Amino acid sequence: MQRQSFRQGFIAVAGVALVLLVGCGTSRPRGFSTVTEVPPGSTSDQTPTSWQDARVGDRVEYAFYAQGDSSRGSSASAGQLFVEVVAVRPPWVWLSIRVTRNDGQPHPHPFLSHDYVLPVRMGQAPAHPPPGIEGSVPVRIRAFAAGHHWLAQRTSRDESMGDGPTQHRIYAEPPGPLYLTRGLLEVSFSAGFFMMSHHRLALVSFRRGAGTSGGTPPGMDQPWGPGTWYETQERASWGDFRKSVCLGAEQGYLLRKVWEKPRDEVQCEDFQGAEVLPLEDALLHLVNNSVYIPTWPPRDYGAPLPRLVRVHLGQESVVAYLDEDQAHPWEDASWRRSRSYSIDLWSPVLRGLPMEVRFDRLSEGVYRQSEEGAREYRSDSRLLRWGTWLESSSELSTSAR
Repeated sequence: MQRQSFRQGFIAVAGVALVLLVGCGTSRPRGFSTVTEVPPGSTSDQTPTSWQDARVGDRVEYAFYAQGDSSRGSSASAGQLFVEVVAVRPPWVWLSIRVTRNDGQPHPHPFLSHDYVLPVRMGQAPAHPPPGIEGSVPVRIRAFAAGHHWLAQRTSRDESMGDGPTQHRIYAEPPGPLYLTRGLLEVSFSAGFFMMSHHRLALVSFRRGAGTSGGTPPGMDQPWGPGTWYETQERASWGDFRKSVCLGAEQGYLLRKVWEKPRDEVQCEDFQGAEVLPLEDALLHLVNNSVYIPTWPPRDYGAPLPRLVRVHLGQESVVAYLDEDQAHPWEDASWRRSRSYSIDLWSPVLRGLPMEVRFDRLSEGVYRQSEEGAREYRSDSRLLRWGTWLESSSELSTSAR
């Protein structure tokens, strides 16, 4: 059954690729229906030009297919990905990110099985290279996707002669109703001779909202990341350290800033110097992670099954997998590494936890055990607390979980 869904995903995305025509044709391919939805009374003058024009109901839909080889084996994933505006409360636009199988049913992978909330601030886009493949000269083309002709830019790079990747990206220019993903029409990447890696994301449909702001901002129970913070603690032989990570989003870019010496009260007001990632790249990362971590918890092919433990998070605890193995192949075998992963990624205890921590280890330690059973730790890091810094959110305060 799983193989069949992957095959269906490949056919679906390949079909989208066939209708993404580069050229100047004006006729619609036979059998392809327009899937664009325009509210009654809309005109071309209402085409959005930026996030300030966001409406409740604005939506883009993409088909995706990805496959890859890793130390965890070979895997593939396919489905439909939706990005939709569910609330507009200036200066915030609230997005829902949803992934399904090709037949519209919930996706079976735990990373893709739940909807995400992603608040984006209207404002000024951070400094970042223009859409496309960095270092590639963009070529102006006409493309056909989702029932429409687009003026677009195509960037590409072929490094296959050196066993490198072959890739291209096509963006509508200007983005217009595809402003949520900077105008992305299609991205394709293929690489590897010994270790295969391939992914494709292609526009299937888009929709303009009903022309009203408002909507009810959803709760931050299952956040993508922006609007939240988390704190970790590391104890090592050279000292103890705390680290806070603030996550935000502005004009379609995700922001991440690390504070090495956090204050007791976490404040995420200044994102100057933050790491910047376009939303469409974050979507691709999610799809690829579902391929390179095909099962939960992460486990290399042939590795022994982890054992069950209970990990404490503040006043609560979760049942977790504990994975233990040799710290490094080149080190003394007496040095061991332990990692814990929550069994239930969507446990109520993890309510409000951003994705980058939810899909990662809760704790990690490197230690050496004496014959008497005592452990000498070289390092020990763990998730300490988390919350939201959004002023308008009553679901989670900036207090620790």
